[in-house]
Amino acid sequence: MKNLIYKFQFWLVLFFYKMLLIFPESSRFKFGDFLGSLSYRLIKKRRLIALTNLKMAFPEKDIHEVEKIAKESFKIMIKAFLCTLWFKDYLKDRVTVKNKDILDREYNKGKGVIAALMHMGNMEAAIKAAEGYEVVTVAKKQRNPYINDFITKSRKEDLNLTVFSKSKSTSRELIERLNNKEIFALFSDHRDKGAIVDFFGMEAKAPTGAVSLALKFDIPLVWGYNYFNADNSSTTVIKSLDMIKTGNFKEDVLSNTQLLISEMEKVIREHPEQWMWFHDRWNLYSKFHKKKR
Repeated sequence: MKNLIYKFQFWLVLFFYKMLLIFPESSRFKFGDFLGSLSYRLIKKRRLIALTNLKMAFPEKDIHEVEKIAKESFKIMIKAFLCTLWFKDYLKDRVTVKNKDILDREYNKGKGVIAALMHMGNMEAAIKAAEGYEVVTVAKKQRNPYINDFITKSRKEDLNLTVFSKSKSTSRELIERLNNKEIFALFSDHRDKGAIVDFFGMEAKAPTGAVSLALKFDIPLVWGYNYFNADNSSTTVIKSLDMIKTGNFKEDVLSNTQLLISEMEKVIREHPEQWMWFHDRWNLYSKFHKKKR
């Protein structure tokens, strides 16, 4: 029975995909804005998480500013998701890359590159900077196996992107590929097991995967992000990170993770509406509901 449900969901997604592509891109993005506004109103849990996060991060902003940023964030994240349905065409001439020379320079050292990315703007459009390179990333496996296979195959065929499902063996699988000299694109701004850092003046957990791999195997590390422009084109920005290397691996991982998170915070402050605020970054929503039980 479950398999039939999964098949029905998959065919429904395919039908929606084909229907959406009938319309011009401008109409698709308008539909994305509509879905984003609708999601903001209907998905109470995510709305509350976004508003709480924003109030904590920007205590100086009034409720009207906070709500405006939250609503726009929902719209941007929905548009980023929808855009993956026609990503191959979108990447051709709708994405501008700033500082691609940084990535090229680091890659030419012959060791591959670790790229720490952010859940920001049209986030997967950051791959535009890696055209011509083999790219590996990690993503949470979709519950529906048919949808998961469709997404994985599309990313490989359209974007030359190899996706590993997040699991206990992910680190080992990535390490086994290091000799391939690929670009390892790892999202590094959300809450995950790793280091305790200062983020917007509050204690937060941050993933250390990108920093740890770069330090342990002496692989160059860059970081980057993307933001939507007013016309729904987007800009990908690549940045370098002057790594702290004292010889104490554990301390260097903590120091560089904090350095990376601090740089990312600066970008979020510059483009607050572009970041994914409905992620429970400080684990406040989960903690609150555990106490209520």
